This record gives sequence, C-alpha cells and structure tokens, in this order.
Amino acid sequence: MQASYEVISLETVDSTSRYLKDYVTENRPIKPIFCTTKIQTSGYGQQKRRWVTNQDSAIFSLAYPLEAGFELSGLLSLHIAALLHQSLNELTTAPLYLKWPNDIFNDQGKVAGMLIEQVLKKDYRALIIGIGINRGRSGVIDGSSSVEPFDLDALFERFFHKIQQAGLQNYSQLELNEHWQAHDLFEVNETVRFISPEKETTGLYLGINSEGQALIEVRGEIRVLSSGLTSIRKHL
Repeated sequence: MQASYEVISLETVDSTSRYLKDYVTENRPIKPIFCTTKIQTSGYGQQKRRWVTNQDSAIFSLAYPLEAGFELSGLLSLHIAALLHQSLNELTTAPLYLKWPNDIFNDQGKVAGMLIEQVLKKDYRALIIGIGINRGRSGVIDGSSSVEPFDLDALFERFFHKIQQAGLQNYSQLELNEHWQAHDLFEVNETVRFISPEKETTGLYLGINSEGQALIEVRGEIRVLSSGLTSIRKHL
C-alpha cells in the first residue's frame, strides 16, 4: 500500500497537535501529515486536561486538509474513533471497546484517547486529530490500561487507509451504528455514573442516537449529551 501522507518525527515537543496547528497555518499543506514524538511535554485532551504519557506511549496527531464546503457531522468523532478501534484491533489481540464519544478501553481501563480540533483560515481548513495510546505496561496511571506493543508505522498505514476508504462525509451511518453497538463499553440500560461540571449522579445508559449524542436517563428524564463537558463512567 503506497502512503499518500507525510510523517514528521520529533524527539520532543510540547504537543503534536499544537505543532501541527502551527505547521499547517504557515505551510498550507495539501497532503495529510502525521506528527509523532517520543516525548510530549504539554499534551492536552478534552477541556485542556493534561494528557499523560510515558516512554512506551504512541503519541501522534494527524493534520487532514479539508475541501471547501466540508460540513462537520455530529457523528465525525464517533466515526474516527471507530476507524482507530478497527486499526488497533488488527495490530493487537485483547478485546477493545468504544466509549462515548471517542475513547478506547479494554477490560482493565482506558487505553486510548482522542481530541479533534480544526484549523480555520480564510483560504485553508484542516482537521487536527490528536491521539494518545498506552502501549506496553510501564507507567500506566490509575484508571487506565494499555495494549501490547505494536508498530506505529503500521498503525498509520491502516488508520489512514480506513479514513480514505470510508471518507469523512459519505460513510455508512448504518455500519457506524452497528460497529458502535457491537463494541460499546456500556450495555443499554446499564447503570452508569453521569458526571457533569455541576455534579455527579447515576443514570441508565440508553445508547447513542442518530446525531452521535449519548442518551442517559436520570430519574425519569432523558439527558442528551453532545460534548466532552460531561462524561460517562462505569458504576462500580
């Protein structure tokens, strides 16, 4: 398979996503670019929470130029997470699950996280997809887990190929829904912890709707979750 992307490999950087945002703003590349590093000093995730990594982590971001008129779907985050999930399944052996909106877990905890941002300029637009994967066993923090070692170049090849095959707009929503239902970390009607900026409570997980929003029933009221401001966790 011939690569139609570039790879920038860095020894250390504050954030691969921040690096690519600056890079594409200055250079306006038309070819997608992966940026990876051995050491990331100021990685960040949802709500700018610190992104913790170690020497075994797979740390990278993908800058994906967009055509004019591209419309972001509420399902985009779930779609890209599903493609990463499929790619990891081809390179590792333990069962992996999807957790709304775009995390990947195994039976022990979180193994991968993703943050999708945009660069929006008058004459240029790109997605910046930041990904961190716990690989190997050293230095995994509480509540997290890891996958067995894999070749990062092989992941780039598979992940990019799946994006090219499925596209970012015209993919099958039916297939996406079926994939999430088959690999969802939560069962429908499972009691979960529902954590918002204001408080934490419990509710019933009702699955994901056609707009990519998670549905939680709390005391008879259905809450519709559409952003990383809220989170769902296992009720232990």
